[in-house]
Amino acid sequence: MIKVFVSGASGNVGRAIVRGIPQRKNFSLVGGWCLEAGRDLGELAGIEKIGVAASLDLEEALRELCPDAVIDFSSAPLMKESLSLYLRLGLNAVIGTTGLAEDELSRHKAEVEAKGLRWAVIPNYCLGMALVADFVKKARKYYPFVTITDRHTNEMANAPSGTAALLASELSGEAPEVKSREIYRGALGANIGGVPVFSERLPMPGPYSEHVIKLARRDEVLTVTLQDYTSDVYLDGIFMAAERLPSLPRGAFIRSLGELTEL
Repeated sequence: MIKVFVSGASGNVGRAIVRGIPQRKNFSLVGGWCLEAGRDLGELAGIEKIGVAASLDLEEALRELCPDAVIDFSSAPLMKESLSLYLRLGLNAVIGTTGLAEDELSRHKAEVEAKGLRWAVIPNYCLGMALVADFVKKARKYYPFVTITDRHTNEMANAPSGTAALLASELSGEAPEVKSREIYRGALGANIGGVPVFSERLPMPGPYSEHVIKLARRDEVLTVTLQDYTSDVYLDGIFMAAERLPSLPRGAFIRSLGELTEL
């Protein structure tokens, strides 16, 4: 049985994780941390009470409960401090990294390796995105032009999404010449590794997200679109990562679901 602690337990993904744990025979929820300290995590997630309350102090709770893994989907400002805490306490972790820049994450990689911990540090745990990422990386060498657009609700904390930023870095390369001159700065998108990235933030219902990758060569445009309508789509990937952490080599710092399985 894998003992799990959920940080950010009252967020969209955190609530989905709490609802999903009782349906997974290999997992048990030992605690959680969020702003609603003292509240029952089941109640916060919209199900019956489960007898596990949200903790007030993250470090104190982790020291007391000794989870096998922390699953962290808290906001980026809180997560920055939490990651240092997980390192200090020697905890394995499954981390949703949207909102954290690559340079911020790279600082932790060496520490994870040095301490022999196992972290899954992935911006998007949707199985569909793992398949999309695998395909577009293979197709990239045939298509010199690439653009990425991410669409989220206007409540999304960051732009671009962590998924779009990571995709851009993985698809980076020498950008072909675009002769258009920007009349307004940013009209041609944010340049991430030579890949233009666009973000749209509109009042879409629920935790909607959409990523559109366009690859182009002369006379041909290939468009791949992935739409997600609820946070439940991340659960299979999250629990897959948590379940496989103990079998990974010590010091593992996993950046994609594709590293965990042949999809």
